Amino acid sequence: MDTGKLTSYLSRLKSTSGSYGSKALKIDGSGLSFAPETTERPCAAVEVTLSRFWVDVSHGRTMPGRPSPSPGKEFVYVFMDRPVLTVGPADGIVGGSVPPQSSACRGSLSVVHTGPDITESDLPNDLQIATSYTEAGRGALDVTVKAPRVLAATFVPPSTPGGC
Repeated sequence: MDTGKLTSYLSRLKSTSGSYGSKALKIDGSGLSFAPETTERPCAAVEVTLSRFWVDVSHGRTMPGRPSPSPGKEFVYVFMDRPVLTVGPADGIVGGSVPPQSSACRGSLSVVHTGPDITESDLPNDLQIATSYTEAGRGALDVTVKAPRVLAATFVPPSTPGGC
């Protein structure tokens, strides 16, 4: 299946959760989960790519065209890795997909996609840092990455960005 058809197929899969409009393929602080409805489940495993970037946060003024996670902060993306993961046909969290642990001034952005590599120019120009942080969810937030081949993305913010 070509990249466009695979992306379309995976993005249309609905979740078994029963929630209206919920997606079968999503990523959060716990990792990439796959739980499609029985009627549309793939017959075989499907490969997707997980592009991960560190998000280094520092004090500074927001510059035009530069990302800013919150007032008085700026951030820089640093490429981390790009593993190819297998999802389906069984449900569950995909091994190797849990976003890395953040630190005081370093978070991470994880982008699930098909096709060509995600580059820094594909990434959002703005990110919001969660006001609360829990160990379980690690403050992970859904992020929109506008490249058409993107299936899901999550930002795990720094654990204590106030000191950055």
